[in-house]
Amino acid sequence: MAAAKGEGATNEHAQNHTNTTPLGDHNEEQSDRHGSDGENPFYPSIVDEESVDSSVSEPPNTLRDRLSRLLRWPWKTPKSVYQFTGDAEKDQLIKSLDQYTVGYPKVAAFENADPSFLIYRKFGWLHNRLLLYLQDELAELEYKLDKLDKATFSDDEDIKLSSRRDDWIGPSKRRDLVRQIAQKLEEYDEHLLRYQKVQAIRRPTIRNQASLYNFVQNTESLIEPEYRWIRQGMDLAAVAREEEHGWFNGFLEDNLNRISRKATQFVFRTKEQKIVTGHENVSLFDPHRLDIFLRVVLTILAAILLLIPVLILFKLQPASADEVRRKGKYQVLTIFVFTMIFSASCSVFTKARRQEVFTATAAYCAVLVVFLGNTLNDLGGRR
Repeated sequence: MAAAKGEGATNEHAQNHTNTTPLGDHNEEQSDRHGSDGENPFYPSIVDEESVDSSVSEPPNTLRDRLSRLLRWPWKTPKSVYQFTGDAEKDQLIKSLDQYTVGYPKVAAFENADPSFLIYRKFGWLHNRLLLYLQDELAELEYKLDKLDKATFSDDEDIKLSSRRDDWIGPSKRRDLVRQIAQKLEEYDEHLLRYQKVQAIRRPTIRNQASLYNFVQNTESLIEPEYRWIRQGMDLAAVAREEEHGWFNGFLEDNLNRISRKATQFVFRTKEQKIVTGHENVSLFDPHRLDIFLRVVLTILAAILLLIPVLILFKLQPASADEVRRKGKYQVLTIFVFTMIFSASCSVFTKARRQEVFTATAAYCAVLVVFLGNTLNDLGGRR
């Protein structure tokens, strides 16, 4: 009954279209909406007019309808809209590593589990070998062109060297040679610029390299000759973007795992990552959660580096003029030591450039010097 009813509605709709639309436009529209089989999943061919809600298809005409639509609460969404509950197991379609067969499928799934495992070879030796060959071919063409120019000049045909139009009239060896050079130069430049981009890709960390190697070896996904390339560290490329605190992230992850592996995974691992790892012995950390933790640690470290020298300088504050010389050298030494620690922290824990490190260090040192100057001014005022 439903199919018959739908066909009647379709035929009626087609008849109305025939009366209001030119034949050519109607055929084009039908050919766009229906494929070779007469059906297109993006344009349904059967429309049940009784199932269409008139309140949705027609705009509100009365003032009451307009006001009710404007005053609708934002969380009152139509029932047809899917509501995400925040539970990764229900909302997302996630495949764990256990669901992939052993071999290249499991290795690809492991690399897709975390951007840090996106490690591949650069093939630098092959790039260099190809560039050397292309370079020598260009050098050979360069020699031929120079030899042809000298022969043309010695034959009293130097006009061909001064005018391209006269030289390229009819058959011309120089024209053919220049075209060969242009093609070879284009090929050479393309490979050279491409290799420049490849060489700019940073090398993966030893930690990520070891993680990929251990996973492939422990799961026996690949035979030994086909995963030997993972040990070629100098020829490896880390595709993922470098993190701001790359080595510090790894340092924290390793030490937090040593303290309590379960607590660390509970805090820093999301439900999605838990599903992805499955029963494999793989520890994944949410970079956003880890970044928040690192920012808190660095904030505390910055506060300590500022407050501790202030407290030391306050304790070393001279009470009389006789103590200025005795305690003054310790105050200067305190400023020097903590300024060096602050500068080293900026260089190690951040990606600040040299001028930025210099500016931050100068500002830090200026704060301590101003504090020291205020203490000496207080001493002079008491005198």
